[in-house]
Amino acid sequence: CVIRAAGAIAVETATERAPPPPPTYNLTRALLLAEASYCTATEDQPLLPAELRKTIIVTKVVDNHATRAVVGWDASDRSLFVSFRGTENDRNWWQDAKFVKIRPYAKPYTEVAVERGFWRWYNFLKADVVKALVKAKAKFDPTTSLTPIRFYGHSAGGAVAVLAAFDQLRGSVYNGTRLVGSYTFGCPRVGSASFAKAFSSLIDDSKAENWRVTHRDDLVPHLPEEALGYLHTPHEAYQKDEVKPDLIYCADSATKEDDSCSNSCYPLGCTSVVDHLSYLGLVQGIGGCIEL
Repeated sequence: CVIRAAGAIAVETATERAPPPPPTYNLTRALLLAEASYCTATEDQPLLPAELRKTIIVTKVVDNHATRAVVGWDASDRSLFVSFRGTENDRNWWQDAKFVKIRPYAKPYTEVAVERGFWRWYNFLKADVVKALVKAKAKFDPTTSLTPIRFYGHSAGGAVAVLAAFDQLRGSVYNGTRLVGSYTFGCPRVGSASFAKAFSSLIDDSKAENWRVTHRDDLVPHLPEEALGYLHTPHEAYQKDEVKPDLIYCADSATKEDDSCSNSCYPLGCTSVVDHLSYLGLVQGIGGCIEL
């Protein structure tokens, strides 16, 4: 790949962008937690899949302005989690989105730009999520100074999860927690190249994981377009097959996406809604709730 900068051409070779080690956290489990945010058995309790019922305790379901976050405790490794739901009708936001960038952060992140719609979506939930996490920590892990926390999300919920992870990494929002992972599926681009750079620097310093899983010709990871100044954060795990859950761990970076992974279908082939609603062989969105 070729990067153009300041009147010169710098070539970034494959050896300079080697694929990262595989994730330490089970991505199928992460997917199940992301999907659980779509499914409710009652007004305030999600319908958890059988694989999660022995270890996952939901402490709060936050519903504001047609957005949702599921907050809880994972007894399997004594950690907190937040799962952010995408839209119930995923076509809504990408058909109506204007993809306008804003710069909402104070110094030293004043140049960091994020998509306005995702920012608003996140802020509908943030204050109540913070309160729910404080209560969950007090109940399940009051003596630990920094309780591990993970964020999950599918589709636009993935974008919200990335914004939450950025807030946690910057500090002063999710006090008393330590980010250990952010995991998204079919996530759109969240912000500008400056956002990707800032996010990557913070998460590298924290030693936390950041994985965005993409699927074949899924449309959503290509929105908003790079031509509009947006860039994904690394690291990408690419499901190339339609059904088989095998993943390719891609050689992307904070400045360049891997054109041999999800971007390999661009510009004409990245049009599939079906691929967006199926990850690792599991149906996503409201349609996946009947399979739980």
